[in-house]
Amino acid sequence: MSDAKAKWQRQEHAVRATQMAFDLSSEVQKSIKKQAIDQELTPSDMIRKILGLEVKSKKTRQRLSFNLSDEEIVLLAARFDVPANDKRAVKQQVADLLIAQAIEK
Repeated sequence: MSDAKAKWQRQEHAVRATQMAFDLSSEVQKSIKKQAIDQELTPSDMIRKILGLEVKSKKTRQRLSFNLSDEEIVLLAARFDVPANDKRAVKQQVADLLIAQAIEK
């Protein structure tokens, strides 16, 4: 079987999957998310593991992300004394600040 056909069949199978969403207490959700982070899994994979189902994905590198408006980037650039049009420099300064914050805790 060709790689393209095999990929198509995997995608077709994924489309047929049933997604389940749960309204659980914030404590339960927080616990599952913390377990997932500790085991470098996604929350979905953590639930699969708890249920004794196969976890197919590889361990994930957890990322933090958030959105900034153009105005907020300008504010942060001024705060960090970097050029407002240098988003990479702003990003690096934010990363440095988050790392310092984590080390303090």
